[in-house]
Amino acid sequence: MIRKVCLWVVLPALLCLVVSQQSVSQSGRLTLYGGLTLFGNPSYDSLSLAEYSFSINRHELEFYQPLIDDSLYYARVFAQIDLFNTRGVVIDSAATFFSVRVKTPMEASQAGFRLFNKVSMYIPPGVYSARLTVIDAASKRRAEVFYNSFTVVPPVTDYVSLSGVTFAHDITAIDDSVVTDRRMVRNGFKVVPNPISTFNTDDWRVNLYAEAYNLSFLPDQTSQVEVALSVLNIDSSLYMDIQKKSLDNRGTSAVITEAFGISDWPPGVYICRLIVNDMSSSQADTVDAAFQIVSVEQLAIDKNARKAFDPYDTLSLQSRVRLVYYRLTPVEKQTLSSLGDKAKLNYLEQYWKEHDDYPETPEVENRLELIELFDDANRLYSVNPEKTDGWNTHLGRVLMQYGRPSEIEDKTAEWVNALPMQIWYYWELEEGKFFLFADTRHDFDFKLVHSNVEGEVYDKNWQAIIDAGWVDVGFSPFGED
Repeated sequence: MIRKVCLWVVLPALLCLVVSQQSVSQSGRLTLYGGLTLFGNPSYDSLSLAEYSFSINRHELEFYQPLIDDSLYYARVFAQIDLFNTRGVVIDSAATFFSVRVKTPMEASQAGFRLFNKVSMYIPPGVYSARLTVIDAASKRRAEVFYNSFTVVPPVTDYVSLSGVTFAHDITAIDDSVVTDRRMVRNGFKVVPNPISTFNTDDWRVNLYAEAYNLSFLPDQTSQVEVALSVLNIDSSLYMDIQKKSLDNRGTSAVITEAFGISDWPPGVYICRLIVNDMSSSQADTVDAAFQIVSVEQLAIDKNARKAFDPYDTLSLQSRVRLVYYRLTPVEKQTLSSLGDKAKLNYLEQYWKEHDDYPETPEVENRLELIELFDDANRLYSVNPEKTDGWNTHLGRVLMQYGRPSEIEDKTAEWVNALPMQIWYYWELEEGKFFLFADTRHDFDFKLVHSNVEGEVYDKNWQAIIDAGWVDVGFSPFGED
C-alpha cells in the first residue's frame, strides 16, 4: 500500500519577490530567494520542523572594518521568520544573525557570490502563513519573502512516511565531530539549498535531500528499504526513471540523498517523484516535488522583460481600486470615481509608477505587500459569504493601512454584556500604539472604538476605562513602568 503526498516546492509567491541582481549602491533592496521544507519526524512528538532556507547576493551587502588593527572587512546579516495563524496574528518567530568577511573592498563588490543560510522552528499542526525578513545590519537594506497559506499535518507515527524534499546546489557528507559551522548541516550532510528550486542550463546536476520515518528495524534482523526516483513532465507523464536501489535499514529513520544530471535537459518545469518502500512491512510513501530549469539566455534578458509573475495582473479593476482606496486623498478618490474603466486603469498605472518605493527593481515590492494584506483582510475579516468585503471592515482597514500588528489580544468586557474585544498592538510605531476593537453586535464584525494613534477614533469613555485599569492595553496611563 502506498501513501502519496504532493509537495510543490516552487511557490508563485516566492517567485514574485525575486528581483534583478544589482549592486547595493543601485538598489534599495536586497535580492532574496526563500524556500520552505517541512520535516514531520515523529521523534518531534506532535510538532514538525520547518526549515526556511534562503540565499542573498554577497555584493549587495555593505562591508566595513570594525577594528583599526583588523585588515578584514565584515558584513553582518540578520534574518527572522514570523509565523502567522489564519487570523494574520504573529504567533511565533525565530531569528539568526551571521557575519561574512572578505579581504578587500574589491572582493566584496564582485558579483556572482551567493550566501546561504536558514531559519528553523518547530510548528504544531495547523494552517499558517509566514514572512521571512533579511536585513543588512550596516546599510539597513532589507527584503521579505511571504509564504502564503501552508498546512502542517501531524507527524505520522504508525506508517512509513517521507519528509518534504529540499533541492540543493550541493550535498556533501561530512564528519559531525569536526565540522565547525553547523548552519547548513543536517544529519551528517552539508546541504547547500536551492531555495526556489530553479536551476539553469549551465547547471550539470540536481541534488535532493529527504528523510524517511517509521521504518522496520530490529538490531538482530536484516531489513531493507527500496528507494525509487523518477522525473515527470508537468503533465505527469514520465520523463525519465532516474534509479531504483535497496538500502539496509540502520534504524527507524533514514536520510535520502540523490543527485542526477540535467546538462542536456530542455528548460521547463519537472516533477521529481520519490518513493520509499519498506520491504519488511510492505509499507510505502511517495512525495512529489517540482523544480524548474531555465535557460541562461532567459536569465540574461532585460530585467523588465523577465519580470516575475505579478499577482496584480490577476486583480479585477474593482479590486485594484479597493487596493489603493485607503491611500488616496479625498480629491484623488473623487477623481478616480469620475473616470471610465479604461481611464481608471491608466490612472492606477500612473499612480503605482509614482508610488513605487524601489523603481530601480522590476517588481513593485510595496504593492506586492499590499496585495498580501488585501487578501488577508478579505480572507479573515469578510462579513459576506463571498469573502470580498473584509477590506472594508474596521479590522481590514487598519490591517491595510498599518500592516500586520505586532500582537493581537482577545479580551471580554464582562461589565458590558460580555462584550468581545480585540486589541491590536503596534510596538514599532513611535513609542507603541494600539487599536481597540469591540464586537458591539455580537456578529463577529468588530468595530474600532478607541485608539491612541493620531487621527484615529479617540473615545474619552474608553480612555477612562483604560486609565482606571479595567482594560490593560500594555501602556501605563501615567507614564510609569
